[in-house]
Amino acid sequence: MSPELTIVVLNLVLILFSYQVLYPAVVGNSLNRLIANDTMATLVAIVVAGSLYAGSGRDFSLLFLTVNWFWFTLISYSVMELPLAMRYMRRHGLIETDTQDKP
Repeated sequence: MSPELTIVVLNLVLILFSYQVLYPAVVGNSLNRLIANDTMATLVAIVVAGSLYAGSGRDFSLLFLTVNWFWFTLISYSVMELPLAMRYMRRHGLIETDTQDKP
């Protein structure tokens, strides 16, 4: 498995576990708890990726950019997490949604 795919799979497993299992049980509808728990989940992804690739000198391909393991992990985690975070926040009333009928 390529290093990029390894990090993407790590991020995917962590995000799915967080938003499907952990956050509904621990966070509920508290924005402060969501921010704190999500920060910890992001740090877990960075620490695991760092334990695998820190000091390796390996470059990671991020579409048209070449970045190190840290930026690849952080950017890919953020991009993958955003849709689930928005869905979670809407579902738990943490953000306003436009419910007015539009003509």
